[in-house]
Amino acid sequence: MLRLLAGVSLLLTGADHFTTWLCLRSPVSGWDVAEANPLADWLFAAAGLVPGLAIDSVVTLSAVAFLVTTVSLSPGLKTGFLALISLTTGYAVVNNVQAIHAMGLWPIGIG
Repeated sequence: MLRLLAGVSLLLTGADHFTTWLCLRSPVSGWDVAEANPLADWLFAAAGLVPGLAIDSVVTLSAVAFLVTTVSLSPGLKTGFLALISLTTGYAVVNNVQAIHAMGLWPIGIG
């Protein structure tokens, strides 16, 4: 279960980063799009969107790897952390997909 949740967390993180990039890569006429997560917003402002997403990817991958491999935390606590990552990231993906659909930004012409 732990490895499954770790994989889901990483897949959702990839989806979040891709959809975030689609939403924020360039202005969309008639839309005021902003990053909702204040920490990510700060990171994107400080490092740039693509470097910020890369930094976030490395941090997330490191955190998930730590949770999977550490013996310092109980399996229940590790599962809880991974479930929290999956739920919050899944929420972000759903929000981003809704925004992408509303703005007509599907990269493959869907929408």
